Amino acid sequence: MNNVKILHTADIHIGARDAFLGTTAESRRFETLLTFERIVDLAKEKGIQLIAIAGDLFDSNNIEPAFIDGVFNKIKTVPEIKVVFAAGNHDPLTADSPFLTRTLPQNLYVLPTKESVITFEDIKVKVYGKSFESVYLKGEEEFTLPTDNDYINIMVQHGELRADLGSDYNSITPKFVKKSGMDYIALGHVHARTPIGRIENTHFAYCGCPEGQGFDELDQKGVYLGTISKSGSDLEFIPVSKRQHIVRKIDITGAEDICKTILDDLKANIDNYADNLYKIELVGNIPPEAELNLAEITARLSAVLYFVKLRDKTEFLVDLELLATEPTLKGVFVKNILEKLKTADDKEAVTRALNIGLRAFNSEVKYNED
Repeated sequence: MNNVKILHTADIHIGARDAFLGTTAESRRFETLLTFERIVDLAKEKGIQLIAIAGDLFDSNNIEPAFIDGVFNKIKTVPEIKVVFAAGNHDPLTADSPFLTRTLPQNLYVLPTKESVITFEDIKVKVYGKSFESVYLKGEEEFTLPTDNDYINIMVQHGELRADLGSDYNSITPKFVKKSGMDYIALGHVHARTPIGRIENTHFAYCGCPEGQGFDELDQKGVYLGTISKSGSDLEFIPVSKRQHIVRKIDITGAEDICKTILDDLKANIDNYADNLYKIELVGNIPPEAELNLAEITARLSAVLYFVKLRDKTEFLVDLELLATEPTLKGVFVKNILEKLKTADDKEAVTRALNIGLRAFNSEVKYNED
């Protein structure tokens, strides 16, 4: 066989809890399981021969049986696909690992905690790697098991690409990649997808997590899918996430209906806009008499959007120079702030203070306003 069709995934973190979601956090936990099921269905649809899971399939080893059963039962539905798993720092092969305490599907292969190779004669593939045996794992200078030119050689590894061995999460150095002799290294641990890299004849990549875990994990999330051969890799990124975490600025200057303005912006720019999680900054100019009730706006948007958090970064549409001449406490406040703005290093913070102060004079500021 000249090539093998693979699907590379990692960092699904099945059962992870997003505490900020409140009452919907529990259902969101099960959406990670549904995403895994979609990944397996995609592999079957595309005729994949090997699924490489590079660690952190589960968010922890202390996971409810429903998640474990869901994963193992789904893998059983594709007996024609080999599924290879290298445990990561969230689901290491400790005594309580479900990969050691449960009966595994016949087509699920778990890499041990020592350097190992699994040979699949029918597809002429050898899969190399090792699992985390605890939360931490020091990297090595090189992988000592030799590759085989008569097979396609693939490594499945959870770890941190870096220039040295200083990481507690399995440092993988350029030297390690170069000396491995692999045709492809399927990496996990970094939640952001990377392009397919290459050092000499070895291709490698992080596929990223298939579901974002917070607002520091934006953009499309998915898997790599395609073929690996002795001459190279031909992999395509396929989005699979149920929801995206999106940070967006929306200008509400002149808006008569703020909720409509926000929703119109999302509809026009984001596919399946209602399904996502949003952190939205409201920007622009509003009249000083305008009432911007974030709690009310959030409640109305929440009837349409899965999750939304708002932050008010608007500025009052007012002549500050004129206001600073008023013989009032408000005038004195504005005059002092304008003086600070002239020399401030962080002008955004001072401007924010100005707007909060003006709202306070209008009795709009609540104690916990951020």
